[in-house]
Amino acid sequence: MIRRRKLFWPLGFVLALGVVSLFADANYEGGRGLAGPFLLFLGAIPLGIGLLSGIIEFFQFGGRWIGGAWAQSGNHPWRVLVTGYALNLFALPALVYVHAVWAAVLLFACERLGRGIRNPVKNRLLSIAGSGMGHGKAFGVYEILDQTGAVIGPLFLTVWLLTHSLRTAFALLVVPAVLAMVFLVVAYRFSPAEAACLPTDGGGEKAGKQTEEKGNRRSFLRWATVLSAAGGSYLFIGYALMAGWHWTASAVAGGFALVMACDGLGGLAAGVLYDRIGRPMLSVLPLFLAFSMGLLFWGEGPLLWLGLALWGVQLGCQETLVPADFGSRQPRPDSRAFGSLGFILGVGQLAGTAILGLLFALAPALIPAWIAGLCVMGGAWIFRDLRSADRVPAS
Repeated sequence: MIRRRKLFWPLGFVLALGVVSLFADANYEGGRGLAGPFLLFLGAIPLGIGLLSGIIEFFQFGGRWIGGAWAQSGNHPWRVLVTGYALNLFALPALVYVHAVWAAVLLFACERLGRGIRNPVKNRLLSIAGSGMGHGKAFGVYEILDQTGAVIGPLFLTVWLLTHSLRTAFALLVVPAVLAMVFLVVAYRFSPAEAACLPTDGGGEKAGKQTEEKGNRRSFLRWATVLSAAGGSYLFIGYALMAGWHWTASAVAGGFALVMACDGLGGLAAGVLYDRIGRPMLSVLPLFLAFSMGLLFWGEGPLLWLGLALWGVQLGCQETLVPADFGSRQPRPDSRAFGSLGFILGVGQLAGTAILGLLFALAPALIPAWIAGLCVMGGAWIFRDLRSADRVPAS
């Protein structure tokens, strides 16, 4: 009976927080799918879109550093969550009043900042839950609920944009924002003391292995940062689809719905397999990334949709495997550590998207070759990481 109650809390909390994320993703992922078309509509130029995309995403990763330090120093994780969600969810509906590129970039950056602030606390709580049900499963179950909302939002806006304007689409985002804040209260009611899900002395052997793996963190940061730089963002991809392939805003939003569906399925599958076979699952990250970007910039017609699907799969794998693997290396989940990880990955993505924007303006055909080179580098570091780690499942 005691074991049943102990296992019930992690799954129950993951499901509750997942419902919050379902509504949150319907809000901000719906808006993100329209970010590229909206900036193009306002007059952003191709040469600057990569840098703007990188700056916007960097606010998210800078926010992770702020949120991690704030939660760790003040020990008030739910205050950090509420602040992050509020900023994250109510920035995009305000775009209905925006008519200048700089103002749109500011609101997109505020949305990313809010998401970044709440992210380390969310990852820490999920990592604690993972101590009771498996790190891969905890992040995988959360990811599938998260991406369900990420599919619903862009898919609804795809249909909405067939008969309505971009501005009215942003105004609709206030509805899931309010629902997410309501269910955040429900998630709080499900949250017990963190110590309830921390490993006991019986897990000393596992904790000892995790402590020994601290020496592998440098290799982890190398490949994670390189792949973050190579992955780009959908803001950049959506802009490229409209500017290079003349897609409509509705088609770009539909493409983002496909990305989010594949993201959720890929993340759940990757999480389950990670708990079964361990770190060898990391080797799929550079493969999916290289193939997807090749199809997006060298393909046409149906191959573009296949490229979006594969890009979504690699995104789900990355969003599940990177925090799950990082959490499994920690003797005790630490918000500040997750925040520092996010900041480092943000620096990589800022540099990477700036280079992608430059290549798109000068020679778009070179983008897949550049991505392939980064993937080979990241894959080599993953292989080195695997050779130096114990070949046992991380769960």
